[in-house]
Amino acid sequence: MRYVVWGVGVDQKPPHTSYLLIKNTWSDKIFILNIDDMKKAGSILLLLSILFTFSCETDLEIAEYKEISVVYALINIKDTAQYLRVNRGFSTSGDPNDFTQVNDSVNYPFNAFDVFLEEYQNGSLIGDPVQYQPIDRQKEPGLFSNASNCVYKTTSPINEDSEYKLRVINRATGSETWGMASVLGGMTLEESFYWERAFYRVNYAAEIVPDYVGTLDPYDHEHYIMRFLYWEYAGGETHYKYVDWIPSMDPFKEIADDDTLYQLFDAYYKYLSEEIPVDPGVKRRARGVDYMLALPGEELQYFIQVYEQPTNPHFFPEYNNMHDGNGIFGSKYYYTYFGLKLKLKTIDTISWGRYLYHHRFADSNGEWH
Repeated sequence: MRYVVWGVGVDQKPPHTSYLLIKNTWSDKIFILNIDDMKKAGSILLLLSILFTFSCETDLEIAEYKEISVVYALINIKDTAQYLRVNRGFSTSGDPNDFTQVNDSVNYPFNAFDVFLEEYQNGSLIGDPVQYQPIDRQKEPGLFSNASNCVYKTTSPINEDSEYKLRVINRATGSETWGMASVLGGMTLEESFYWERAFYRVNYAAEIVPDYVGTLDPYDHEHYIMRFLYWEYAGGETHYKYVDWIPSMDPFKEIADDDTLYQLFDAYYKYLSEEIPVDPGVKRRARGVDYMLALPGEELQYFIQVYEQPTNPHFFPEYNNMHDGNGIFGSKYYYTYFGLKLKLKTIDTISWGRYLYHHRFADSNGEWH
């Protein structure tokens, strides 16, 4: 057996306190990733490049087709919905490309699993288990079949001081796999609406995340999240809403620092207009924009976006915190390094501008048109 450490072949697993082992489905390579270094890197791109680099090697005689179920699930205290997906991994002695477009080889049928989330505090179960609901999400064509793309969703809130148990039951066989995860971060979506905001990033007091080991400097990250926060009023109730946009860090590093005359830009307004539905029966009010970094929790020093990476290779993770099964269950957190306070001019542009004029946002005087 040959080991690969950051792309360098060695004959023995090197001594270290913390490693992440990943076995490529299509070769006999065991990839050893130094978790401490991954915390510094803060990017999944290296992992993907390693997987792609060695995916075509055929050093080992592999058995005929064998199905491997892999669970990917994350919880995030600052999201309103939590997602899970289950994929079929496989090994084959033939060309793997012969299977990637065969839907039954990579995807399960709709609603093939019963999925439950249990909340624990001090070792005791709190309330009843929450069941995820199956939904069919559209997926762009790519390396793998997009004939079906069932993911599982729950809108149950995540609580800071709890630990969570995920149970995934195959409805056809009755087999069950489960995993545990703690929660990273402490600010909920609703609390972020009332967090201190400023016009500029200079001397801004960002939130504190004491349980995270890694860099919180946005310049050390490849991407960030721009979260547009707004209230929506309908039927006498107030709803906390948001729209996320994930650009590359490089072109926008200077946005909202100390000298930006126009806080937002036309392409962003256009994006918001496409993501927020026109509804004459509601009223809306803009709150601000959070600039955030996606941080992995302690069980997940790297994390896999549950439904936003359709071209990822299917691989069997040797690092595995799912009992009686395969996969990864962990937490992530959207750390707010800057909360932008909207200027009156920006609020009026949202309300009266060409892109969001029909979306019923209040202007700077608190009036709707």
